Amino acid sequence: MKTLLIVYIIAINLIGFCIMGIDKRKARRGKWRVPEKTLFIIALLFGSIGILTGMYFFRHKTKHLSFAIGIPAIVILQFLLVGLLFSVNNKRKGRPSQAVENELSLIQELDSDTIQSFVSYENLMNSHLASGTIDDKTAEAVDLFFKHFQYNIHNEQIDGDTATVSVNITNIDMHALAQDLCRAILKESVAIHPEEKKDTTSDYYCLLGDTLKSNTYDLIVTTAYFHLKKEGSGWIILSDEVLEDELVSGFITYMNDPYILSVSEVLSIHLDALKELSPEQWTEYLGIEDVFATYNADYYQRIDEEYIRQLAEDFDYEIIKCTEMGDSAEVVLRVKSIDMTNVLTIYKKKLLQYATTTKSIRDDDVTFSNETSKLLLESLQENDKTNATDIDLVFHNNGSIWEIYFDDTFTNALMGNMRGAIETFNTLTRETISN
Repeated sequence: MKTLLIVYIIAINLIGFCIMGIDKRKARRGKWRVPEKTLFIIALLFGSIGILTGMYFFRHKTKHLSFAIGIPAIVILQFLLVGLLFSVNNKRKGRPSQAVENELSLIQELDSDTIQSFVSYENLMNSHLASGTIDDKTAEAVDLFFKHFQYNIHNEQIDGDTATVSVNITNIDMHALAQDLCRAILKESVAIHPEEKKDTTSDYYCLLGDTLKSNTYDLIVTTAYFHLKKEGSGWIILSDEVLEDELVSGFITYMNDPYILSVSEVLSIHLDALKELSPEQWTEYLGIEDVFATYNADYYQRIDEEYIRQLAEDFDYEIIKCTEMGDSAEVVLRVKSIDMTNVLTIYKKKLLQYATTTKSIRDDDVTFSNETSKLLLESLQENDKTNATDIDLVFHNNGSIWEIYFDDTFTNALMGNMRGAIETFNTLTRETISN
């Protein structure tokens, strides 16, 4: 703020000086003149020194009484006003509120030292971060974080050598920001194939910066309480973690809240990570190799590829119900995937057709394996149905976040309700034999 004020004063006086020179030149050439009203307005806007200097440098309007008396009078009045402001400010310098203002002005006029202090504190709060150095992205994120920061001294109470100053802080909605940032951090942490990189302060602030640039937040007002003690003729702020948190409108508390994200949000982020997998990544994730145990070297890879292709294409989910009870939660999840019951039903019909031929009797073991494997591949290729399976899941909060653990029921639903499909297949087999 002080820097901007100094720049303004210099600029307005340079403008005043230059305009006096321009007006003098136009007067000599008999051209259109700068209105006297404009010159006085510039002087009243604290450009009076520039106007006065221009008058005597260019010898312009020095014989006009309105200028010869008016401009010096404005200069004197403005000097008196500035002196009064300095006097009032000097009286306040020895007060606790002035010490608080000096501290808060550093946030409004961020420099590298202030940013480094903020980053270092965040590093203490997040001890897993590898370094506390700042780069351009870190500085940009901190600058965006405090872009809308404003303050207003609300109250000052002095009790001997101690004092308390309450300050109204205006900044963006830190609860909403913390939610968005936690989502971004979780998305990176649950990525099935994350990039190999070291978890550093720069990475953290890069996410913070991206989050701030991607979202718009309301401005809210919170209160910070500064506790000070007298030391000599001045006041020293007693800084602690509570004050640090209040200065950022509770952002640190929100980031450490294990319930900042609901279990349904955390579960959705995990499941969305699965939805983004390619067929090749699904194969690696599930560790699939000859999923139907055909043991047929000619067909099993093609069968696996077709199965995974459909699974990757069909997988989806819907959270039907979510109930949080303290540090536990019960979720009813609907998993959509390939319809293995339909696949095995088609396969059953093809096997029966094959079994009724004399070829099935004449085929040797290798030929028989090839034929049945080919029929299974055809059954997968002919399938055009999906299956939705509802499962019950129980999750717990570990004091940091909701722990998401997928059990065998989820895996079964994910793979197209394989258990149900096999039971249906076996039932059809028994019915065929009995008939």
